[in-house]
Amino acid sequence: MLYLLASWTGGVSPKDMLLLALAPGVFINAFFGQNGFLTAALLIGGLADLDRRPVASGVLFGILTIKPQLLLPVLLMMTGRWRVIAAALATVLALAVLTTFWFGPDVWLDYLHKVGPQQQALLTDARGTLLLMVSSAFVNARLMGLSPDVTWAAQAVSSCCAVAMVVWAFWRKRDSALSFALFVTATFLFSPWMLNYDMVVFGFVVARLRERMDNTPADHFLALAVWLLPLAMIPFGAVGIPAAMLVLPAFAGRLIWRLARTEIRPAAVAAEAPAAPIAGLLPQT
Repeated sequence: MLYLLASWTGGVSPKDMLLLALAPGVFINAFFGQNGFLTAALLIGGLADLDRRPVASGVLFGILTIKPQLLLPVLLMMTGRWRVIAAALATVLALAVLTTFWFGPDVWLDYLHKVGPQQQALLTDARGTLLLMVSSAFVNARLMGLSPDVTWAAQAVSSCCAVAMVVWAFWRKRDSALSFALFVTATFLFSPWMLNYDMVVFGFVVARLRERMDNTPADHFLALAVWLLPLAMIPFGAVGIPAAMLVLPAFAGRLIWRLARTEIRPAAVAAEAPAAPIAGLLPQT
């Protein structure tokens, strides 16, 4: 319910709510009992409130540190959202103090000593279905049987490109819906450990893009591929096909092309595309 409410606040029309509810990412998340609904709602709600309620936006982003979106600070700094950043830091500090009070200071030592090695082990030693659920360049390279050095190099290239995408998209005013879609896509290209149940947020992305009037058949095809990806990457991965690293870079590249086109022909594109409710994604001037 929070996910649907956040999506409505973020500009998805009621007629497209079914598209969100039936997204494969929703079923994957529900089947594995994960927190993709919560993290998607926090991200969408925080972005929707950037201008309207910056403190509330920062609080939502602070809570989102339960599963950090590592490119989010880049977006906030590029758009000059200092009040949002301050509210997010205050929220993180408050949560840390409450956690320490409730569980004791040793909880942080346990976190450092146990979570890091566990995450490293999952990255390098995961097998079976879990390996098929990870969308990163690192794990997709592992699926192809490449050497550890090559897999880490692939991830390094993917992460650097993801950062460059976000910096380019937000260093000046651009189409907010396309920029948001690129930011979400870059998030999945940046981290070596992002799973398909985290892709619930792509339902929102596709619903927002579907409402545009400037979509071409290629845009509809790529949107459908991203919408299906949380489920499709499992059978494709089982036969050694890195579906995520085929779909996500292609989707990102198309979004960059469309964003660049809005700079070349802003008047024509503005006439074709509806207004974007997540206007807070645009840089402040």
